[in-house]
Amino acid sequence: MTVEPEPDLRIGRVLKAHGVKGALRVELLTDFPDRFAPGREMVVGGRRLRVARSEELQGSVLVTFEGISDRTAAEPLAGAYVTVPLAEARALPADHYYHFQLVGLTVFDTRQARQLGRVAEVLSYAANDVLRVTDGDREVLIPMIRSVVRSIAPAEGMIIVDLPEEAQT
Repeated sequence: MTVEPEPDLRIGRVLKAHGVKGALRVELLTDFPDRFAPGREMVVGGRRLRVARSEELQGSVLVTFEGISDRTAAEPLAGAYVTVPLAEARALPADHYYHFQLVGLTVFDTRQARQLGRVAEVLSYAANDVLRVTDGDREVLIPMIRSVVRSIAPAEGMIIVDLPEEAQT
């Protein structure tokens, strides 16, 4: 019997090297920017690294890691995800979910009384997140707003929605 490794939680994505001293501009994929505080460890592009310095910059963070001391060492990390073990996921308030908790859930529309498919991914937009639900070659985009998403039950593998008529396919 093989045991699947626990998936990692993505907390950032390296956008590019910054300057000549090995700093990286990282897009935040977490609501907890303190995850990038000096001394914190994370995996970047398959390498376990420790934060030496960090500074928040308009939705991103400028990070310098121990052992990455020049632009040449930093550039290969561009595009890499910054991850921590899933066990380090912080508890969220009630009715809030990590995207990975929603992917794979079955979506049921009460208005049409039918299953729409499974969540393939969660798209992030400024106004609200959007569920991309697929069923074979059919795709439905569902806004994550209270008037549409009625309940989310990860333990039951289900999301209940009430799609307006104009959104139905």
